[in-house]
Amino acid sequence: MSHLSSSIGYEIKRIRKEKNMTQAELCEGICSQAEISKVENGKNSPTIDWLQQVAKRLKVPLSMLFEDHLRSDMYTSYDQQLLRLLQSQQFEEACIIIDDIKNKIDYDEIKFLAMYYEIIIHEKRNFRTYLETIGEFKQLLMNTSLQFKSPTLYLRIQMAIAISFIEHEDFDSAEESFQELLQFNFDTIELKKVRIKILYNYAKQLSEQNRNQIGLEITEQGIQESLQIEDGQLLGQLYYQRGYFKKILNGNPSDIQRDFTMAYSLFRTFNLPVHEKILLEKNGSFVLFRI
Repeated sequence: MSHLSSSIGYEIKRIRKEKNMTQAELCEGICSQAEISKVENGKNSPTIDWLQQVAKRLKVPLSMLFEDHLRSDMYTSYDQQLLRLLQSQQFEEACIIIDDIKNKIDYDEIKFLAMYYEIIIHEKRNFRTYLETIGEFKQLLMNTSLQFKSPTLYLRIQMAIAISFIEHEDFDSAEESFQELLQFNFDTIELKKVRIKILYNYAKQLSEQNRNQIGLEITEQGIQESLQIEDGQLLGQLYYQRGYFKKILNGNPSDIQRDFTMAYSLFRTFNLPVHEKILLEKNGSFVLFRI
């Protein structure tokens, strides 16, 4: 489904819940509950006539159902700008954009995004210790509207906390964070993609602890969920991860070859030269062919 379909579905769901309506109440006389569920989850593209009926039932102007799409585009633009500046360590420039968001943007989720990057920048500039950074992240998570208005960012912050624990070898706290993350209700395609990232990073933590059998099981789960929603974003990394775990556990050599070869093919397909180079340097002997 397109990004527009997903954002319209999200907005319908948001407004419906805000008005304390059930799906059955919203769809009565318009469509089946199954159809409204598919639209809300971004699996079906609604027609304009259908949207007009739903907007009337929700007692909102039709244009409001497209509001999330416009907001999402702005969010993505700021996210890409700030990430690029963070990666190139242009902290002053990033802070200018963050201040601009705080002073001029009315959308809460974009303000939350700015706060997220501000916390990271403070740590990168040694203004905060990692424990202080985690404390600030947790304080941000306590904002009652964050989880509802920006569930993807909510999960992203939770994952940043878990990864920070891993980087500082606090594996018990990391384990607790990942277990809490996986209890979240991943009820849209967008959130299911975030769940796959969580599974991938969780398996990396298990690798750090030499909990390889559990790591293999988590990686397998990530692969299956990626295939179910036809998301190839992390599929190459997951196949590489599965090949690594199988090699450590002395698995079937042909299975290991298949996983590393699949990872290599996906890295080539998605133009990931750094990943491809690492694979060939460390496990090139398992790749059955090279392009």
